[in-house]
Amino acid sequence: MPLSVNKIAKNFNGRQILSGVGFEIHNSQCFWLVGRNGAGKTTLINILADLVEADCGSVSFGDWTYEKEELVIKRNLGVLPDKNPAIPQLTGWEYLRFVGLLHELPSDECSRRAQSLLEYFFDETEDAHKRIGTYSHGMTKKIGLCAALLHRPRYLILDEPFAGLDPVSSAKLVRFLQSYLNEERIIFLSSHDLSYSQKVITHLGILEGGALQFVGSVEEFAASKDSIEESILRVLQPKEATLTGLEWLVS
Repeated sequence: MPLSVNKIAKNFNGRQILSGVGFEIHNSQCFWLVGRNGAGKTTLINILADLVEADCGSVSFGDWTYEKEELVIKRNLGVLPDKNPAIPQLTGWEYLRFVGLLHELPSDECSRRAQSLLEYFFDETEDAHKRIGTYSHGMTKKIGLCAALLHRPRYLILDEPFAGLDPVSSAKLVRFLQSYLNEERIIFLSSHDLSYSQKVITHLGILEGGALQFVGSVEEFAASKDSIEESILRVLQPKEATLTGLEWLVS
């Protein structure tokens, strides 16, 4: 059941953030959305997660739409948003138990899943019994990942999943995503981290000027001899930046 985005547009305070954005992601695909800061990536993710309403256009998950099957979609959707909703007054363990209740998981099954996720993503499992408000940025990101995965979502949406993670944790996340992606699942991620993202992605879209300048497979995009990074920079920054105006600083 593909994730389909059709002619999405969004305007904030007179500024056109997204204009006619459309693409389709199929099962077993990991789609990477890349763009500059402020390009509208998080806005698009919030629309996919039903956190922001688009001005026009539509989003569907196979035959499901938010207008008709909102609850069904959210039972099959895992989201790690830019602003982590983890409750700082709760411990990591309490928060995962809370998320499990929202998804109506049996108590024993919720505990089993939470424990296994914590053992994988956290170096010290006793951190799960500390309040989230005391967590570092990276630890908060990890508990958000655990919460997004607890109900085994069919569609997984991740906004900057590698930000704040140390190299060991980032490598763990790469291995996990490579294993999690299968013929019944879809992963959508937005990340500025090329080194880790390119180990997972199968397809990508380049967002610039409110529209997608490229949508396709990694193989199609990397058909030239240039690296993925060089190809992306050529799309996002066709005019090479120089240091001429900064001679006073760098000379």
